[in-house]
Amino acid sequence: MKRYTLLVLICLIPFLGSAQQLTPFKRVQPCSFAVDLPVDMKIKKMYEDYSPDYCDYEVKLRDGYVAMELHSLLKSRFEQSTIRGLYNEALRGSDLNITYKMLAANFFIISGINNQNGNIVYWKRALGQNFVSDLHIEYNQARKAAIEKYIGRISKSFTSN
Repeated sequence: MKRYTLLVLICLIPFLGSAQQLTPFKRVQPCSFAVDLPVDMKIKKMYEDYSPDYCDYEVKLRDGYVAMELHSLLKSRFEQSTIRGLYNEALRGSDLNITYKMLAANFFIISGINNQNGNIVYWKRALGQNFVSDLHIEYNQARKAAIEKYIGRISKSFTSN
């Protein structure tokens, strides 16, 4: 009996922590960025005016809480033209108590606690061929469990054109 129970547990372990993997995601590419979002999150333009130079979207949870903003702007509008320059500029201008930072070939990630309101912040900036795009997730402690289980997949999928 012990062997049978052990065998069943070994077979179930890969499935126990995968509830978020069961959540269906959709790929959205509304302008100069692309990202995978859970199907129960709704993406909407922040402003009705249209410009080929930039775009701004917000993502709401099922209850209407805005958990994420997505922005994209022509690369030529930035003073910095390299990801390292953008990263250093972001670190200098940050109002976060930074708990994590990472620089890669075409993106950086900075996360921490917002010093003004205590919210948890996750920011990814991706440098594309023509655009610089931002994934900005901000939420309070009460929403941590509902949001953090998706951040890895959302962040990994976020790219800029």
